[in-house]
Amino acid sequence: MVDLFARENLVAWCVVPYDAEQRGPRERAQMLSRLGLRRLAWDWRPHHVDRLEEELDALDEYGIELVGVWTPHYLPAEGGPLGSLDPDLERILDIFRDRDLATQLWACTELGPPGPVEPLPAAEHRALVERTAEHLAPLAERARAEGHTLALYNHMGWAGEPENLLEVIAALEARGFEGTGLVYVQHHGHAHLDRFAEVLELIGDRLLALGVNGMLPGAHWGDGKVHPNGRGPRDLELARVILDSGWQGPVAFLGHTMDDVELRLLDNLEGIDWMRARLGLSGEAAPTEPPPSRIPNPRWPH
Repeated sequence: MVDLFARENLVAWCVVPYDAEQRGPRERAQMLSRLGLRRLAWDWRPHHVDRLEEELDALDEYGIELVGVWTPHYLPAEGGPLGSLDPDLERILDIFRDRDLATQLWACTELGPPGPVEPLPAAEHRALVERTAEHLAPLAERARAEGHTLALYNHMGWAGEPENLLEVIAALEARGFEGTGLVYVQHHGHAHLDRFAEVLELIGDRLLALGVNGMLPGAHWGDGKVHPNGRGPRDLELARVILDSGWQGPVAFLGHTMDDVELRLLDNLEGIDWMRARLGLSGEAAPTEPPPSRIPNPRWPH
């Protein structure tokens, strides 16, 4: 049985571009090791790609597993060419190929509006499902050829809705691409808060990684969207839902503010440790209230 919220199962996420200290690869690996973390999903911006080889060497040195990599693959405007990969992403995949390294590709096809999404008319919806699958097919082919797992990421908008992503996965399967799954992160799912248990059941065995966040109802964007773990009014309830779901895979938690990311991660870890105690998972005494946040006013990056 996996201890879901123990540090060895937790995945640090959104820590590379979101760090006031601007750590380099070796400093970052040292920081993760210092916090007792053994897993990273690599978020990046173009200026980080030149140091990817150094990043991978540092992760190897400190025994940190690369669980996933941010894979922006945005759908072009109507009429635009489908399927072409961002040059930086191609370079990343080439480096992975040359090092015989396989991971999850956390693929985002839309940077849509936050908050609840109105359904499209049926014909328009179906056309978007097929168009998205067609756009993803070359990436899915490369993932298959090089041993990666394609994982669609709920990054707001139409493609942030798990029901829509599941339809895209089915359309990819119809094209012969088996094994595609879904990464579901709470910080892009504030609109799903009241049906979180239903969402997990719906996703089922398509789920490849789960991201947790301190959840403030209605915080779809701006301050409060990314909130310290354990400090949201329903965080314990949501953690119980995750445990009851039977999920046994990786659990990601966030940097994603422009503070010192070590303090930001430690803040979240202390909240997660408090939840573990309250849930009876750690064997430790459980105070009624979570510890105060180390960063009471995190700097939201957008």
